[in-house]
Amino acid sequence: MRIRFLSLMSAVILSLTLFSSIANVEASNCSMLAYNVDDARSNLRRAANETDFESAKNYARRAKNSLEEAAMSAMDCKCDMAYMEFDTAASHARRASYADDPEEFVYSLNRSIRAFNSALEALSYCARSGDRTHKLSQVLLCWVLVVPSYSET
Repeated sequence: MRIRFLSLMSAVILSLTLFSSIANVEASNCSMLAYNVDDARSNLRRAANETDFESAKNYARRAKNSLEEAAMSAMDCKCDMAYMEFDTAASHARRASYADDPEEFVYSLNRSIRAFNSALEALSYCARSGDRTHKLSQVLLCWVLVVPSYSET
């Protein structure tokens, strides 16, 4: 049985970079937000595109770790909505990494990607709000619209 993720045909990847500068950045972990978000995006994308099931689960585990870091960075940046969505995405990525079958993996990974996209929207809102309590020094928005699917041949 061979598992193949056909995400190239069923996915759209859009990358948009938005840099927003806000004076007096106090939280050091907030400056890591862009890196953590990009790392999570990369690992989610790799998990969706990987053809080997065990390797895909490994990328999902890495994505979970990156998403947890992004959640903590979002909290340090005072963007609570993004924190909750990154935390939800990490939870679904964890479920994907422990999946016993490909269907369960795809279901959990898709939910993680949707929560990740919601977190990016929340970050965008926080960056546009102009509220100085949101200590977003640089927000890298990498819109991931990946819907992986699989087929058995």
